[in-house]
Amino acid sequence: MASLARTEQRLAAPEITPGETGFRDPKDVYHQITLGAVLVQYGLSAQHARALDGLLSLAFDQARTVVEEASQIVGEASDDDNETIGSGLLELLELIPTRLEQFGRYAEWRRGFDRYTDRTRPYLDGLTDEDLHRLAGRPPSKKQMHLIRVTCAYHGIAFPAVPDRRAAFEWLRDIGANPKYREVRP
Repeated sequence: MASLARTEQRLAAPEITPGETGFRDPKDVYHQITLGAVLVQYGLSAQHARALDGLLSLAFDQARTVVEEASQIVGEASDDDNETIGSGLLELLELIPTRLEQFGRYAEWRRGFDRYTDRTRPYLDGLTDEDLHRLAGRPPSKKQMHLIRVTCAYHGIAFPAVPDRRAAFEWLRDIGANPKYREVRP
């Protein structure tokens, strides 16, 4: 019975890794599968995903520049009247994959950064002077100290003096708190 109870408990609360929840919404999965199926019909595969993301994230003028750059690599346009936009897209993604993947990496980072700031902005905007004063009377938390250590190691910066929870909070807030989304200042 105990084994059955543990199994039931484990199955009732499956572990979801961070960032994975967006892919578990059945409506999203349906759209992802359907769009993916269409692109696969034109020869695209999972290896093209980041480059396609990069291409789709470009402003129209940037995309035009990328297409012109790719056409210089190819030279003369093909005389194949049966060439589709889908086959042309595949060719474009394969001509300059590294450049498009860089744009895709940035687009992915930017979406994550925007989600992160959307989640944290209400908390930061809602802090009052009284809240900050209460933080000053307490020592830094273990989580704050860990995040400060990780951030310092990640960016190669000196460990700051943080005498209280308010100082730790303000340092983390000013530096960007999440090292993945820290905007590096010159």
